[in-house]
Amino acid sequence: MLSIKDRMYDLLVRRIPEIQQKYEGEINRNPQEHHLHRGRSWKRLLEYNARYYFLRQLPDTSISFLEKNRLYTIGSESSLSLRESPQQLVERLKEYPVISFDVFDTLLLRPVANPADVFDFVGAKLSYLHFGAVRRQAEEKAREEKYSRCGTREVTLDEIYRYMENHCMGELAEQAMQLEIETEKNLCFAHPYFYEVYHLLRERGHQLLLISDMYLPSSVILELLEGCGYPAPDRIYVSCEYGKSKADGSLFRQVREECCQGKYLHIGDHPISDVESARKNGFEAIHTPNVQQCGSSYRPQMMSSLVRSVYSGIINAHLHNGLRQYNPVYEYGYTAGGLLAVGYCSYIHRHTRESDKILFLSRDGELLYRVYRQMYPQDSCEYVYWSRRASLKLVSYRYKNEYFIRFVYDNVKKRKSVSRLVEEMDLQPLLDEIVSVSRLSSDESITSGNVERFCRAIDSLWEKVQQVYDSQQEGARRYWQTVLKGCRKACAVDIGWVGSGSLYLRNLVMDKWCIPCEINGLLAGSASAYVPGSEGDQGLFQNGVLDAYLFSQEQNRALWCEHHPGKRHNVYLEMLFTSASPSLRGFLAKGEDEFELVFCEPEKTDPQTIAEIQQGILDFAWEYQFHLRNYPEMLQISGGDAYAPFRLAVQTGEKYWKLVFPNLHFQEELLP
Repeated sequence: MLSIKDRMYDLLVRRIPEIQQKYEGEINRNPQEHHLHRGRSWKRLLEYNARYYFLRQLPDTSISFLEKNRLYTIGSESSLSLRESPQQLVERLKEYPVISFDVFDTLLLRPVANPADVFDFVGAKLSYLHFGAVRRQAEEKAREEKYSRCGTREVTLDEIYRYMENHCMGELAEQAMQLEIETEKNLCFAHPYFYEVYHLLRERGHQLLLISDMYLPSSVILELLEGCGYPAPDRIYVSCEYGKSKADGSLFRQVREECCQGKYLHIGDHPISDVESARKNGFEAIHTPNVQQCGSSYRPQMMSSLVRSVYSGIINAHLHNGLRQYNPVYEYGYTAGGLLAVGYCSYIHRHTRESDKILFLSRDGELLYRVYRQMYPQDSCEYVYWSRRASLKLVSYRYKNEYFIRFVYDNVKKRKSVSRLVEEMDLQPLLDEIVSVSRLSSDESITSGNVERFCRAIDSLWEKVQQVYDSQQEGARRYWQTVLKGCRKACAVDIGWVGSGSLYLRNLVMDKWCIPCEINGLLAGSASAYVPGSEGDQGLFQNGVLDAYLFSQEQNRALWCEHHPGKRHNVYLEMLFTSASPSLRGFLAKGEDEFELVFCEPEKTDPQTIAEIQQGILDFAWEYQFHLRNYPEMLQISGGDAYAPFRLAVQTGEKYWKLVFPNLHFQEELLP
């Protein structure tokens, strides 16, 4: 016999497939919202039914691929949750001899956006299809059965899995239950703010209680707390063991009956169970906002579900725990660059298993190299010096047209003088001859009217140009011979976009210098659809000479079409991985076997800005690895997922970029 509730659910939800898909989809995407505001969910359900039965209108169940959320643009996101210091709070609580805490989402956090997402880890370990949905449904059914027998909906973990054993999983239920407990132990971590508060209160001699509406037994909860560094409380009250709950106030009344008389104060995240109900039953109460709810509207939604959950869970816990406020630059690195760095480094690790060495090309590779060493210290990798400016001179014998485009034609609008361009090309010994042949004065600016004369003059002296570069050629050969000693295959890692850095290196190593090492290139992203002529390089991706992580013509093509250099997308993404170190100008041969690296003058970019961005990325990378240390499969982050936080920043728009980089003047030099 179906209960009245089941009959109503069948009538209002399951009867019309489109209504079921819409209603259950909304609940599954945001179960916390449904739990807090069930009335809103039921109101929408009634509206769906009314529109169908009276107007014959079905709810729209199509999937939207538009990102609805936006980043906070008025100030730093963490400023929204900043609260008084733990010491100040504890001082305010000195008049309360008995202080109780909620456990989950107050003392303990999980690196997931929704608590039920823990079940997805269990299901993955069991290779059990739809385990999360089965587990959630079994809990609800177990509560209904408990209510019909005992008049309470408070169930134990044993009762939930006993239901699963009898109705769906059989003997596997016992293994699943133990695995769920193990997963909680692996994932739970201390709330940074209340970790300090709890210890300070303990030092001051307050009686500390834990009051939790939870199906886990108190023994397991105490193990979780101990594993996160919390001393044992004086008493613990768990709803499933008393058959009473905070929500209806009965568990608070139980505490008052058993504990000494006096002033009681409860701290928790649920506005009804932890605040309203506590106050109705003789407790003072302090509401601590749920970190996941505080940050949910600022997180990207267009990601795969589990990566989205752990990404959002970690970000929200870091920015909204109330302990400190970060600046927008740090938050940009933490939110937009951290997942990208972790995902890219994991991709590099998987992609280079057959390589003898991984080469992180300066300067964009500097931070990636640090993250990679943190993640894979056992791998053979090196941060190496390379730049477009240095390499173009070395490959000019092969790419004469590219040489003139980058050094000369791309600088026409900047109206640089003849002597300035000659100096940048390291052709000072030929200045007089270039001036004579071109019939231009050394201080004359290069314009669209005389640029052809200037280039023809250099071209007529091409053999001498190559002779000027002989010392650089030999110095570079010696440097790379040292770097590649003993290597038969190496992978050159860069941010992007056309892959010239790794391709030029491949040409020089394998053809010009005859070093017996195959060089392949790995880019964060390839040249997007908006770069003229990029289609002609697809053969290099087809034969494996180049590969891209985020997007290319063949991978994540939608992002390849969306990423727009003309809207500064390249610049903003490169800012995540830029370096304060000076760019390499070139190489010089010294003595018989030595070489010297020559660097440009340091750029004007604010080193503090770069340091803040990098620290944000490094902090996220460390936290992601720490929280998911028992789940190495979570390091396999798709390029689409890794790009999603940056995509959200782009879609938030100009107000966000002005917040992050208010005083930064981008110098988009083509020859960094």
